[in-house]
Amino acid sequence: MNNTISSLPATYNFVQAAKQPIMYTYLITTIFIVIMNTLNVWVLSRPVLRSSSCTYYLLASVMPVPIFIIVTPINQILVNNRGFYISGTTVTCKLVMFFISTSSLWYASMLVCATIDRFLTSSTLVHLRHFTQVRVARIIIPINWILILIYLSPFTIIYYYDPMSSNANKCVQYSTTLISIYLISRVIVYYVMVPLLLAIFGTLTIYNIRNQRHRIAPVNQFNGQRRTESQLARMLIIQVASYLLLFTPSGIIYILVTFFPSLNTSYYATIRSLAGAWQQGGYFISFFFYIFSGKIYREELKKIFRWDRIRGKILNIHNHPHSMTVGANILPSVRE
Repeated sequence: MNNTISSLPATYNFVQAAKQPIMYTYLITTIFIVIMNTLNVWVLSRPVLRSSSCTYYLLASVMPVPIFIIVTPINQILVNNRGFYISGTTVTCKLVMFFISTSSLWYASMLVCATIDRFLTSSTLVHLRHFTQVRVARIIIPINWILILIYLSPFTIIYYYDPMSSNANKCVQYSTTLISIYLISRVIVYYVMVPLLLAIFGTLTIYNIRNQRHRIAPVNQFNGQRRTESQLARMLIIQVASYLLLFTPSGIIYILVTFFPSLNTSYYATIRSLAGAWQQGGYFISFFFYIFSGKIYREELKKIFRWDRIRGKILNIHNHPHSMTVGANILPSVRE
């Protein structure tokens, strides 16, 4: 009895001590996520990189990030700083829980598609490489998103707003056997299948790339495209490794809390928040990995921020403020 009582202040102190650092971490990582993903989209949209189907999957993985920012870090900042819950109404309770699940699975599924695409591109079988065309990616991406929306649509039903609940956000989950089975299926899909697929196809891609070194060099006219594909594969493999490193702790804690409801306490909620803050690095650290591992990515980034190009635009606008051809002079240089 005495041991139990003496442990309570330690738990309370841990929860209170971690509250402020978690809030600042969420704030800093949110700023990084916005800046790095904006630059990432800018670079990946360049014509040289846009010629690859893998780029489309990487661009599509950025699309759910703004939703994630609103429902996770910004929501956490508002809760810790203002005591305001975005999910604190009948409608937003359902929507927030739905978008938390869809944004994370959208992001992960696009990485899986990109990893499979790199495996197919590096394959020696010609009929497999046919599935790595840009038009195929344009078909797969919307189909994938529609399937995820259908699969996760029950989240708009299994949660409800209860003003009398002891939970701080008043957003409560119905408790039935069918709902438990469904939530277990989500755990299997997101926390087991996704990392497993990333690890399998990432490893197979590395194996194929190593085998390519022993083959006859491609025809010169395809060398540029092959270099781009190879660098995209290297960039993606590093991103997959960082995803597994940064997202796994949060996944383990989520599984424990899901299967062991007794762990759903303020102590473990704080640990989960810390793991969530660690996980947020996965949404922006890929930008730095792309810079270090992809020469073509660095070159395209330099072109965007080349001083002579920026200076030329400024001088052009200054010298011809009323010219109707300013837009025509600027747009081609942006698209280069």
